[in-house]
Amino acid sequence: MRTGSDLIFNGELILSGSVIDDSQVGWMWEEDVFFAPSLVRQALGQLSEGRVTVRINSVGGHANAGEQIRAMLAAHPGGCRIIVEGLAASAASLILMAGVERIMSAGSHIMIHDPLGVIIGNEDDARRHADHLSLEANTYAAVYAAASGKTVEEVRALMKAETWFGPETAVAEGFADRVEEPVTAIAIEVPREMTAARQHYMAGCAQLRERLAANNPQSRAARPASSPAAAGGQSTMEGNMPQDDTNPTPAANPATPTPTPAPAQMQASPDSIVAQERARVRAIREMSAPHVTSGRLMQADVDALIDEGVGANEAGTRLMATMAAQEPLGRSAPQGNGPRSSIQRDEGETRVTAMIGALMGETEGPATQFRGMRLRHLAMELAGSGRGYNDTDTIRRGMRATSMMGGAYGVSDFAYITTEVMNRSLQQAYQRRNASWQLVTGAPLTATDFRELHSVRFGGDFSLKPVKENGEYQSAVLADETEGLKVERRGRTINLTFEAVVNDDMGAFQRIPTEFAMAARTMENSMVWSLLRANAKLKSDGKALFHTDHGNLAGSNAAITAAAVAAARKAMWEQRAFGTADKDDFLQIEPDRLIVPPALELVALQFATLTTPATDGTTNPYKASLTPAVVPNLGAAAGGSDTAWYLISSDMPPIAHAYLEGYAAPTVQTIEGMNPDMVVMNARHIFGAAAVEHRGAYKNAGA
Repeated sequence: MRTGSDLIFNGELILSGSVIDDSQVGWMWEEDVFFAPSLVRQALGQLSEGRVTVRINSVGGHANAGEQIRAMLAAHPGGCRIIVEGLAASAASLILMAGVERIMSAGSHIMIHDPLGVIIGNEDDARRHADHLSLEANTYAAVYAAASGKTVEEVRALMKAETWFGPETAVAEGFADRVEEPVTAIAIEVPREMTAARQHYMAGCAQLRERLAANNPQSRAARPASSPAAAGGQSTMEGNMPQDDTNPTPAANPATPTPTPAPAQMQASPDSIVAQERARVRAIREMSAPHVTSGRLMQADVDALIDEGVGANEAGTRLMATMAAQEPLGRSAPQGNGPRSSIQRDEGETRVTAMIGALMGETEGPATQFRGMRLRHLAMELAGSGRGYNDTDTIRRGMRATSMMGGAYGVSDFAYITTEVMNRSLQQAYQRRNASWQLVTGAPLTATDFRELHSVRFGGDFSLKPVKENGEYQSAVLADETEGLKVERRGRTINLTFEAVVNDDMGAFQRIPTEFAMAARTMENSMVWSLLRANAKLKSDGKALFHTDHGNLAGSNAAITAAAVAAARKAMWEQRAFGTADKDDFLQIEPDRLIVPPALELVALQFATLTTPATDGTTNPYKASLTPAVVPNLGAAAGGSDTAWYLISSDMPPIAHAYLEGYAAPTVQTIEGMNPDMVVMNARHIFGAAAVEHRGAYKNAGA
């Protein structure tokens, strides 16, 4: 996995290769040369806060990613000295505009042009896409204009003409400040049809058109010709990869001229466009989630609709059609006077569903015909008429066959089926595994991206005051506290090799999802319990979660006894809402959970077990009110304490947790490509946790 450190050489930031979006980083090959916003952000964090030298040589790529990197470099405290070493084309030329010094090497070039995009849809879709590209072009033109001193209209004319600048011309036109090595200015003509960048673009577009126009009637992912295109289409400032518009970054100087009034829907602010896109994605994921969990839908179906950009209504219609197609062949409406209908389904889809079911261990329904199927059998079955001279050759042919579903997703049918089985098995295993950390958390938050979420708690002085004789009421004082948390993406790559298939290693194939489910729960446990174990700080006041100022940390260490628990309960009963001046404004928090490390399991169970006391003076009144729980992550073996114990109120849990929207469980995704000797999948889990509330928890260091 590439990191920000890979972009640093001799204390300088090296931006070489294609500009890609963060979401594409995990799908790149080791030999690919690229950089992305997250990598640049990591690299900047490792460099000094003084002026940074950035060396760039790039054909461009993802337009929004380029703008995000430009904004980062422009905001660097010491500024950036950017040197073009070779080429700064398309989105890379946008990045160049961030430099407080913009320097051209003697043989370098800059190229600026209008954003490019590919659209499939009807006449109205094409018009909307054109309006969207116009809006983007005007936005980027404002950035070039601010850096060069030209007007936006002048820059737009240069962009429309796809203009190339040599070193001296770039300086003369204001796009650079100086040439690193003086050279004699010469006129350079670069025919549009022969430029490497344009050839790269045309090749990329041809590949994309082939995938988008795959109208194979046996593929549910093929798009009907009449279906609406993605909102705004897919646009890039270079044609080497599709554009992802889910997280656009507004450019500097957003005010742009509008010689021709744009349609009303294109006059929305960038924030509103982002909000609309997030609402669309959220609606599709929410409507499909129950059916994915039940197995009636494949996650790949949902992801395909999101990637296509279809609206929520159309997505619902198409998902319903997909589920209807999965009903058994020939199922008819009840006999009677009403209309009768019969559901027919594509044979290819039926076979795929049956194979997936068989590998999942199903023995009824469509899976019956493939009952007992193993990896080796699957590959040989998919080879079909393309069988080789021996079993090994047939397996290889089957692993790369694309006659049914996989081709629409850029993978083989074997990769499509095995990944779907892996995904379903992983989510089932994840749901079966216990999550002990839920003892100290409440309902999950939903993150729409990887930026910090804010958990806001409101309080203040709401006590009722005497009303004055003139009828005037005193105003309540409203206060709030904010805590933040971010979700974090973690994962590993799974390689299902040709050797494993030939050896028919079903044990490994079935064990991998279980192992990853366990790893996901372990990751969650580690993130949550480490917050209690390390006594994490709250962002709102900078103090530890358990602190004497918070009134939730025992002043003297004590073992678990009725007297010690009584003292803890007293402290929790007396917690007040923040911002209040009323001495009677108690929250009345009552703990119901006693959490201990393994070393205190016996003590905790004895404390909570109902017994008949010998005398009234030995009665333990808290036995029935506290449920003990043992957490190994809190003990000395995990770096914690074997004596500390905690009281928790489930009504006011101390920890908040969050999943990325649509990813409330770990997932597996096949990496695009048809390698006949290996299926490569990425398993990932996106989760975050933070300490947010001190009033519902109490700690005693124990004795």
